[in-house]
Amino acid sequence: MLAALADAVITYIDACRQRSERLPATSSKPARQRYTDAPQILVPNPQTVRYLQLLGDDLRFRRVDDRAPGSRSTQRLGHWLTYLTDRSDIPGSAALIPMTGFLGMHWITGQSPLEDEDLATLLAWIDPPRHTASGRDAADKAADRDSHRPAGPATDAAFDNDQLVPLFHAYARTCGQERTGTLQELNSLLATRMQPTWDLMWHAYTLLQALPEAKGTAHRWDHERTVFTDECTYLAQDGRPQPAREQAVATALRLARMEQAATAFAAERAADDTFARAELRTTGEAFGGPVTTIEPQCTLSGPTGRTQWRPRFTVSTTDPVLMEPGQLLACHIHRNARYKICGITPADGDTLVELEITAGMGTVARPNHAVLPESGAFLVFTFAPDHYRMPAFPARDQTPWTHGGPPADHADHSDEDEGEKEQ
Repeated sequence: MLAALADAVITYIDACRQRSERLPATSSKPARQRYTDAPQILVPNPQTVRYLQLLGDDLRFRRVDDRAPGSRSTQRLGHWLTYLTDRSDIPGSAALIPMTGFLGMHWITGQSPLEDEDLATLLAWIDPPRHTASGRDAADKAADRDSHRPAGPATDAAFDNDQLVPLFHAYARTCGQERTGTLQELNSLLATRMQPTWDLMWHAYTLLQALPEAKGTAHRWDHERTVFTDECTYLAQDGRPQPAREQAVATALRLARMEQAATAFAAERAADDTFARAELRTTGEAFGGPVTTIEPQCTLSGPTGRTQWRPRFTVSTTDPVLMEPGQLLACHIHRNARYKICGITPADGDTLVELEITAGMGTVARPNHAVLPESGAFLVFTFAPDHYRMPAFPARDQTPWTHGGPPADHADHSDEDEGEKEQ
């Protein structure tokens, strides 16, 4: 079974590596190749992601036996399952997507978050069948014990004991043609059992395909292809499996990258989605209001003494502003522009926020007047996707032995302690 699964998954992943494109050199990166596609796997819910993570942890450390044709592909399957489940932890990644979470980003139900992890009831609520009184009634019917099928690795104890176990015992007792017949019966039973979940996955896929594509999708998919290309390069050059337990620096770096990705994804969603911006305005992570004053001729002297164009304007808002001067912001009207808070002044019933345009406005010689707002224009400002800065982390050999660094000093001290005890 694992060998068949490995062949299917590896064949799909290898198909994503058939074509590549050349990226030109930039100021920070040399010219390089990048695959034009990347794998994208859909699963029912977060429980399935956790199951695949455990399966990947087991398979990637298995020994390769040349006498067993499927052992090498099974080990590769473990590596890619680990890669995919690691990517699923990164907000905005599209490599491994639990459908319940994806649907929950676009539809709201009257269920609890735990109930929303059931694909059958979630779909029944947001897209009830015709002639159904309400989504609630459809969800109650979908959760009926006689017809409900768990979507994901969770199983039904009655099904396991009454139908699966007898077939397992029969397979163990038989051999030859009888065993083949038992295996066919088992495959038929499992296919029938999982067919409803398969149909639900296509139902969810159809609903999501009907949504308009967000503007930030192309940028995120480019990054997904870059990460996939880097992983393939690592496999070709090194290929050692990810360790079972990360060192302290690697863990801190991974968590920082997750935080950076979460910040960027939230900012991109705010730029794409009116409802996301509205939610952020209620929590103080965004604010909106009309432009009251504009100072288009403001300039300042740069580090080299060169005059820089830095137009300023003021926004009056009634939203809570839980930000500090110096915060870098973005506006959904001009996605490439950046704005810095210069001052926050409480006024009668509202707050005046003075902003300076720091990127996207051009230069004094070639100004881009399109980013200058008109007086009275209503604008919403959110955290900029690039406002998060990765902290600096030490190299592994610069950390103490308690955090994965060199154990030499600790060993020396231990020897000295033993010598003192002997004395």
